[in-house]
Amino acid sequence: MIPENPGPTLFHPGARKSTRRVLSDAIRSGLEFGDVLLFLYLVAFIRQYFWMMPNNSLAWIVSLLVTAPGWYLYLSKKQFTGSKYGRSFWIVVGIPLLAGYLLHAALPDRSYDVLNYHLLHAERSLRGPLFMPGDYFPSPITFNPIGDTLTGISRLLLGFRLGTVINLLALIWAAQVTDKILRLLVRNAWLRSFCVLLVVSSEQFIFEISTYMIDLLALPLMLEATLLTLRWDEAKNKTTNLVYIALLLGASTAFKLTNLAVALPLLAVCAYKTMAGPERSKPRILIARTLAGVLVFIAPLLPFCIFIFRLTANPLFPVANSFFRSPYWPTHGGWDDRFGPTTFWQTIVWPVLMWFSPERSSELAVYSGRLCLGFIIAIAGLLLAWRIPLVRTLCFLMLASSLLWSTAAIGYTRYGLYQELVAGVTVVAVVSVLFKKTDKQFKWKAALACFICLVLAAQTMLAGKYFLQKDWGGRLSVIDDPSGYAAEARLVLRDHSLKDFFTDDQRTLFDPIRTWVETSPVSTGFEVLLNPRAPVIAARQPEYFFTREAWRKFIATVESAPSQEMFSLCLNGDLANARQVIAQRGLEVAEVTPVDLPFFSARNRIGMMLIEIRIPLEAEARSQFESAWMKGAFASSVYREQIVALDPPTVMRPGEKADLRFKVKNLGDATWPAVGAKDFRYQVNIGNRWILSGAPAEDNRAAMKADLPPGGEIEMTLTVNAPRNPGEYTLEIDMVHEGVTWFRERGGRPLQLPVRVQP
Repeated sequence: MIPENPGPTLFHPGARKSTRRVLSDAIRSGLEFGDVLLFLYLVAFIRQYFWMMPNNSLAWIVSLLVTAPGWYLYLSKKQFTGSKYGRSFWIVVGIPLLAGYLLHAALPDRSYDVLNYHLLHAERSLRGPLFMPGDYFPSPITFNPIGDTLTGISRLLLGFRLGTVINLLALIWAAQVTDKILRLLVRNAWLRSFCVLLVVSSEQFIFEISTYMIDLLALPLMLEATLLTLRWDEAKNKTTNLVYIALLLGASTAFKLTNLAVALPLLAVCAYKTMAGPERSKPRILIARTLAGVLVFIAPLLPFCIFIFRLTANPLFPVANSFFRSPYWPTHGGWDDRFGPTTFWQTIVWPVLMWFSPERSSELAVYSGRLCLGFIIAIAGLLLAWRIPLVRTLCFLMLASSLLWSTAAIGYTRYGLYQELVAGVTVVAVVSVLFKKTDKQFKWKAALACFICLVLAAQTMLAGKYFLQKDWGGRLSVIDDPSGYAAEARLVLRDHSLKDFFTDDQRTLFDPIRTWVETSPVSTGFEVLLNPRAPVIAARQPEYFFTREAWRKFIATVESAPSQEMFSLCLNGDLANARQVIAQRGLEVAEVTPVDLPFFSARNRIGMMLIEIRIPLEAEARSQFESAWMKGAFASSVYREQIVALDPPTVMRPGEKADLRFKVKNLGDATWPAVGAKDFRYQVNIGNRWILSGAPAEDNRAAMKADLPPGGEIEMTLTVNAPRNPGEYTLEIDMVHEGVTWFRERGGRPLQLPVRVQP
């Protein structure tokens, strides 16, 4: 193992130097590319702490002033000197990455997620908090917008096309950290640069390099934390080293909560190294180090968690809502079941199985297998190189983070970029160990190393093939359409505003809009670019209409909006669905105007419909809109019941009818309504289901004679009809909120009676 600059820390703890001296020493000793980019990251994180400042320009100035000393402190306490990157890195790694970026960069990114919420997040976070007055959940995915803030800054400076260059910079930063890790294993600079190129040549990295997706941005942070963990024993100040690791991992988790699959194994390694070191007998040091790590880890997460908690009562909204029970998201359900493993055993082997199920790895439905290869090699590495701490740790991180990724992050490839990269590093590490043991007694290890190299090369070639075939936004490349690409390239640095590409008539058409109503996917990207200061009211996302409280907030938000100035945009093919959504929310379509929008290019046009929306004017329709809150579910605490059978049957004949009596008690904390809408929806009834195998078969209902308050008890009669097929059945008696939910589905405990149906 060849350590990289294993000397003293950049500045000894306690040494006092001027700011100018610190910065000049940092530059001389190797102010790294990543250190400069980190300043931009810090500004974006600090800005969230000043979201509540009403003056946006002042908030950014204050954020810059606060960031500067924080960045200075980061540089002054770095545990290791900066590394130099010569011609080998920039020729072998830098130029291919730049070429990969330029392949699509001149064509505006119109990926689904970009238009669906990334542009909204960017525009909002550049101007303040994610939500603004008059909004009703403008984003379909209300996650921390920190990554979109960074891409928004880049787009603000360079225009729409080159705004994605921050992904290229992040990947170069990640490649440099990879180079530093491999310096512990590979001495020759040119050979090491070639290894770095192989590591970052998985298609998953290049797929996103010229898009407004934000998965790449956290990658260098996690790798920096990995490097500091691998060099733990070399750090002079272990507490400072842990603080750096915790800060980097906390920031990574703020980008995506699924990055906890990386943070947890790294923190586990740090805990193990601490307990194995001399500090294990010093409880005060252990406690202080742990507290410092925890506080620094949560610092990047804290402002957005507080912000979203104040709005939804869930600091991780919408994640973990079965625990926090925000009224603005269901307490049941989970991740998108289109992707990832479906059973427990599939989850365990998903890092390998996914190569055989590419359609469940992502929407692109292709996968060259880098993570699969790394997972297998990591298992072999633990057996072949257990005595080498560096390789052992890499193999552990690869295996542990991959299993957590397949469990908590549904095995979706965009959430596993760290595992993709560490897979390549692990392969190189194991191969380097095998080649170092190639004396006469270990020829089989050399053969194994050569075979692994061939597999890695084949996988890399397959990744390149997929990259040339696929793009998240379906864009052609410069290879596919060189003349079209050249025409689009002329607009680089001239595409800061979408409206600059509109005619005067089109600008006039959008001027009166004061409120957007989101009725279809991929619409908010256009809406926020056309009028970023207009509130957005969600109407499409069904999760935001699950409870009565959510419905009440929606109705109040709509009624407070300018009634004659509400509009929505949708793609031409989504008009019918948009109309349906508008009707479901009790609103009306006033007028529909076709518009042909140029998307940062006269050649790149998108056909859309501009829909004027209004609150119903007729008395009956308006009354239905104002009572639409009845459609929502109660809080889960309302669906609590006690049902006692007074004369339960044990045997019934096929098709037999029987009147059964029950005592029903309301154990919830709100009244159950006996009367609902005209079609009997939204009232609470008693009902029964027959269960034998498969889905329960619903049978009958009986209504309450009056509302039942909390703690109230009532006797009810329900006519049940025995199934026509004989068998050993379970007769389930449950309360049902008609048109909304059975009580059992919200945590209630129905009565279950065994009944034999026989002739």
